[in-house]
Amino acid sequence: MDSARKLAEYFSKFPGIGPRQARRFVYFLLSQNGSFAEGLSRALADLKNAARQCESCKRFFEETLGKSELCDVCRSPLTDKTVLMVVEKDIDFENVRKSGVYKGQYFILGGLLPILEKNPVGAIRIRELISLIEKLAPKGGLKEIIIALSANTEGDNTFNYIKKTLEPIAQKYKLAVSGLGRGFSTGLEIEYSDAETLGNALKNRG
Repeated sequence: MDSARKLAEYFSKFPGIGPRQARRFVYFLLSQNGSFAEGLSRALADLKNAARQCESCKRFFEETLGKSELCDVCRSPLTDKTVLMVVEKDIDFENVRKSGVYKGQYFILGGLLPILEKNPVGAIRIRELISLIEKLAPKGGLKEIIIALSANTEGDNTFNYIKKTLEPIAQKYKLAVSGLGRGFSTGLEIEYSDAETLGNALKNRG
């Protein structure tokens, strides 16, 4: 079945999904009635139509009341403008926000850097991050940038690259650049960390 194979190829592009799981998804869909597939198709179309990418933090959000280019966090007067947290992906943002341990601004980096990455500028949003800092820092509110990445090899490599790249702009505006501290164990991903772990890691950042 060409259509089944094509659909399995799409599923296999999802994070953490291999060919075998992708085929299981296809057969699951085939076992459902027509209304299930139609509902899934409508939900995908609705998501694509409603989702926007925040001009500031780069996260995806749904805007139903207007055409704002900023998400609710970036435009909220309750957001702490003195700190900016850099995370890898949207799901990391969601987990940190849900934990309630951090009330500041965010920036979605869009990925991590492998050790032998030859084009770091093209692999992550480092230029966009610098542009955002240049926009926020002159206003006098931004005081600290927290690089909150997973505690693995790629996360450490990305942290070191970002910290080194931001040194000139940090010195220029007298900004502190910190990372998650003790309480965040090696190998742990932001996506799966709990509120207590995140709280301790932020408290001991440096």
